[in-house]
Amino acid sequence: MANTDQVKAIYTLLGKFGLRDEKESLVRYFTNKRTESTREMKPNEAAALIGHLKSMDVTDTGSTKMRNKILSMAHEMGWSSSAKASEDKLKKKIDMEHVNNWCVSRSYLHKPLDEYTYNELPKLVTQFEEVYKSHLKKI
Repeated sequence: MANTDQVKAIYTLLGKFGLRDEKESLVRYFTNKRTESTREMKPNEAAALIGHLKSMDVTDTGSTKMRNKILSMAHEMGWSSSAKASEDKLKKKIDMEHVNNWCVSRSYLHKPLDEYTYNELPKLVTQFEEVYKSHLKKI
């Protein structure tokens, strides 16, 4: 039988992806129709289901990379503010207010950067790259 940690992991991942209503059919699939209960899954079946659910989590990494690309270009365009890092050194930080104001006023969906979904971000990155290229031409 699946151990408690495996059952918890399955429920956590099902919740994360909004698949709790699909639990029985997923368990049936991964147990070759033997059961609908996560507790009755064999450890290798539970591990396979957990692996499958974890593989769906590519969006977090992809979204972060796309947001970081936008923030990197914003930094290179000087969209940063000085923050006192220590008594002597000034540290440049991305001016998120500037980035979000641009996103709300000029981006194609008119919402703050962190509200863009994984599927919406590629178009935003392309749009921001055009702004960045325009900035470079002016230099």
